[in-house]
Amino acid sequence: MPDQGASTPGLSAAEIAAIVPQPAQAAPPAVQADSARGDMPRYALENHTHESRLQARRMQLTFNASGEASYTFPKAYDAGVVPIVNATAENAAGASFRYDVTIKQGSTTNTSTTLILTKIPKTLTVSILGAVLNIFTNPAETAWVNIMSRAPS
Repeated sequence: MPDQGASTPGLSAAEIAAIVPQPAQAAPPAVQADSARGDMPRYALENHTHESRLQARRMQLTFNASGEASYTFPKAYDAGVVPIVNATAENAAGASFRYDVTIKQGSTTNTSTTLILTKIPKTLTVSILGAVLNIFTNPAETAWVNIMSRAPS
């Protein structure tokens, strides 16, 4: 007597398996700048993820006496890829100064970058004409910084 389990009249189990999509065998690609239509007749399992091209963190960094701090990306970029990095320092409400953070030129690699923190007074009073004053400092302090990086597209 033929197997009547999960078969459909006229189709064998092997024929059904050949037309029913199977689960994907690899992780989905990272989110891309442009979309592309897929051509694989497979389905994705419900707990799959797409890797992001953007890495973003909010964290406290401690800057040294030169106002520099090294930041290591949570996930290294491919060898030879120098990511685009953007950093913004947070300023306390009511502070008499403003933090500015920049990327040290030439410091960014596929694994890390160096940030430079500058403390800028919000108000300046200069009473000596012709004097050169170093009013901007690179403090050795801790500051909250928002860092975003992504591979160039």
